[in-house]
Amino acid sequence: MLHAVENIKQSSAASWQWLLRVRNALPGQPNFVFFPHAGATPLSISRIAAVLPGTVGVAVAVLPRGGDLDDGTPPLRATDAAQCVARGLMATAPSRLVLVGNSYGALLAYETAWCLTHDGAPIERLIVSGFRSPALPLADIPLHRLPAAQLRAELSARFGTPSDAGAAEGELAEHALRADLQACDTYRHRHDERLPVPLDVLHLTNDWSVSMTELQAWQSVTRFPMRLTPCASGHFPWTGNPEAIARTLLGLVKTDQRGHVIEQCSQNSNTAG
Repeated sequence: MLHAVENIKQSSAASWQWLLRVRNALPGQPNFVFFPHAGATPLSISRIAAVLPGTVGVAVAVLPRGGDLDDGTPPLRATDAAQCVARGLMATAPSRLVLVGNSYGALLAYETAWCLTHDGAPIERLIVSGFRSPALPLADIPLHRLPAAQLRAELSARFGTPSDAGAAEGELAEHALRADLQACDTYRHRHDERLPVPLDVLHLTNDWSVSMTELQAWQSVTRFPMRLTPCASGHFPWTGNPEAIARTLLGLVKTDQRGHVIEQCSQNSNTAG
């Protein structure tokens, strides 16, 4: 069973809608659940959702943003947020469940996969990008402690600027951004076993925030052979190159079902952060 949530106000954990379902999958088609980057809202998946076929299911994890954006309390621990999202998924019980996470969302998707696994829910695949293996320790200074101006400058230098409407601007978004960054900065890997879920890692070729070694280290957290797929994009691929990412996602899940060769993002595709 899912463990009790420790670090979120009980009212938020109980009443918040942690999962937004954009559309249901047709029978036999995959259900993609997206986990966005730090500070984002559900609008961050609008472009990738638009280019994916209407036959596949699309949902997005919805974390409380707090401040003046909503009346929720942002979770300060990735494991707490994962438990709440997993609870929402368990309530809907979709078939052919594929978790897709980018940046902080990769960590959140990984922990959600563990919550679902502990509760016996089948997961077809976990697909991550833009984040080091969760088994690796934090190598940098805690970003969430930086003053506002320095924080924005540091994030822009490392990751670029997201071009999606899901990243709210200014003081309204800072509360949520710092909460998500704190969840990243304070995370410690606690799993003694490897995740019994197939894992794909997307190598975003124009994203310099994570090294190839850090991406390859994801192999240490899965029981299955990890697949590393290059994609021509910066740190925010769902808005920077959604068509190529959509082709890759469909190729990866098609391999699972029919044994087809993995489709990779074209290195000649338009690139963006």
